[in-house]
Amino acid sequence: MTVVLITGAANGMGAATMEHLAALGYTVEGCDRVAAPGVARADVRDAEAVDRWVRDAHARHARIDAVVTFAAYGVVGAIEETTPEEAAALFDANVLGTHRVLRAVLPLLRDQGTGRVIVVSSGAGAIAEPYGGWYSATKAAVERIGEAARMEAAGFGVHVSVLIPGWTVTPIIDTAVHVAAPIAAYDRDRAAVLNLVRGYLAAGQPAVTVARKVAAILAADRPRQAYLCGRDVRLSFWTRRLVPASVYERLVRRYYGFR
Repeated sequence: MTVVLITGAANGMGAATMEHLAALGYTVEGCDRVAAPGVARADVRDAEAVDRWVRDAHARHARIDAVVTFAAYGVVGAIEETTPEEAAALFDANVLGTHRVLRAVLPLLRDQGTGRVIVVSSGAGAIAEPYGGWYSATKAAVERIGEAARMEAAGFGVHVSVLIPGWTVTPIIDTAVHVAAPIAAYDRDRAAVLNLVRGYLAAGQPAVTVARKVAAILAADRPRQAYLCGRDVRLSFWTRRLVPASVYERLVRRYYGFR
């Protein structure tokens, strides 16, 4: 029996991963800030709720073999028009929420001497997304946390990997928080970029593609430090490394409609 915990499991990639792993025979426990069928209510912003969810899952199965951290949300707004409080709330959920889950699970995996952790980032963590720059910042932070935890946990038999999905069909834009005090000077560009992002998401890979990548990481004998999932994120990854910085910047600006 392999017991996998999944955060952000009520919809999108988390829900698809729960369904896919269950079909493969994994025992899956999911949580989200809003309860759903088969998904416990546990907000990653609440350390006590996270600890309770992990303890309850461990009590039911006598072990936990892996955790996948999908829980996150987005903020739509320019860097300037996002308040420090809005940015802090985003970091609390996306970055510290991931940290709370790791703090709850890692002691159990260390005691077992085995386990897998998949920290979920985003293509936005490698490329700053205009009017989603604070989301990009949280995902970049999550990658560094995963990278550090990989080195720290390796000696205890625990493998930590970072999963970086590209554009994926999910409701992340529909559930995103819009800044409370938008600045009129940004209105036209913000609307244009948001329209492009909606199109990129709608044309993205199905969520089950990410679920299959999670399954492959869990099954790997020696999981890698990072996994790219999606043609767009692979193309961007290599383009950034192979072309001059000025050319890359022009390509990204054009991609988001800036001329």
